[in-house]
Amino acid sequence: MIETDVLIVGGGLAGLTAARTLQGKKRFLLVEKESLTGGLTASVKKNGFIFDYSGHLLHLHWKKTGDLILRLLKNNHYKIRRNAWIHLAGAEVPYPFQANLHDLPDKVKSECVSGFLEACLKNKGGREHARAGMPFRTWSLNTFGAGISKHFMLPYNHKLWRYPLERLTADWCAPFVPMPSPREVLEGAYLRRRTDMGYNPVFYYPRRGGIQALPDALAKGLKDVHTGCELASLDLRTKTAIIKGLGPVRYKSLINTMPLKYFVELIKSPPAGLRALGTKLRHNTVYVLNLGVKGTASKKHWTYFPEREFLFYRAGTATNFSRQLAPKGRDSLYIETATAGADLPRAAAEKKIFRGLIKGGVIKSEKDIVEKLWLKIPCAYVIYDAERNKAVPAILSALAARDIHSIGRYGAWKYSFMEESVKEGLETAKKIMRSGFIPF
Repeated sequence: MIETDVLIVGGGLAGLTAARTLQGKKRFLLVEKESLTGGLTASVKKNGFIFDYSGHLLHLHWKKTGDLILRLLKNNHYKIRRNAWIHLAGAEVPYPFQANLHDLPDKVKSECVSGFLEACLKNKGGREHARAGMPFRTWSLNTFGAGISKHFMLPYNHKLWRYPLERLTADWCAPFVPMPSPREVLEGAYLRRRTDMGYNPVFYYPRRGGIQALPDALAKGLKDVHTGCELASLDLRTKTAIIKGLGPVRYKSLINTMPLKYFVELIKSPPAGLRALGTKLRHNTVYVLNLGVKGTASKKHWTYFPEREFLFYRAGTATNFSRQLAPKGRDSLYIETATAGADLPRAAAEKKIFRGLIKGGVIKSEKDIVEKLWLKIPCAYVIYDAERNKAVPAILSALAARDIHSIGRYGAWKYSFMEESVKEGLETAKKIMRSGFIPF
């Protein structure tokens, strides 16, 4: 039997950061079921192209983790100002939609502005801040009004989440949905564009290697990292994990970064009600069609497509993050489509996607496509609903009482960005080092 101080399940950003922080201070064993570390921040090489699992960009908000990330990347990074758009009603407006109504057709703009003003009057000039558990549809209508909700907020989020917006809560919105003031909305409709709003007006991306460059930098020099090894079962009483490819591992503390829903299913004789709570957790599935195309003139980073006629909800140009992602004279695109978990018929989907890309002005012709690669993210965006809001705190509390720290986007079952995973890995490792261990 292998014995270790800390067993780390999952070799994504959170797990790798925790391992890096523990190295030389506590024994650890990191297991990753895939053949390489990185999780969803992995990159795939194909015929001179480097494709990511969708648009994974670095939004840095905290000095300690931001400095760590940039230090790891050394000079291998760009600092980039966002160039994002929304395609709607035959027009294109800069992101965020609600602050850039100027170029919309008159009828659409009128509906958006009048609906917003009505919402403002209803809220006495203020903005609706999401109360815990408030349905997203209600929050959107109360905050932005009927027009902005009708044309963008509701159709786009339905395409993204693939979950009833009456049941989806708005608890995730605060960090991610820009909230312009009434003055800024009106100025964006009639005077000037505002493109600096939101949590990501500036982002970082590696010069070389795709987003895989970050987990590779984190993993460099790490010992006791085992790829191709998957958690099979967990005994909380004996603190023993069965790892496919390694056998039994006895630990003192465990850091979990695999999806919480599926981690709970692997626990033998779990505490009463824990497994039932895990069944309350839901997620969507995202299919990413990566395309290599003949060079385009577009400088856009990505475009949102809220309308139903487009199968995909977002199309991005990765080579506008770094030219090193494609051979000379070629561009790399990523096209994202979500389902509620059902398989996507890829052949039929491709036809619809290609038609949409041509109509949306992303490519001129199918003949421009020289390479393609489908990547599937089975557990993509976790669903915020009333059941999640009750289940997650209860599950995390039960695990914490048994020296299990479930962290990261999927371990904590939340909507977050990459820097948060690094931050949680760092903080959790330091917490474990401070707390000490109960001897075997």
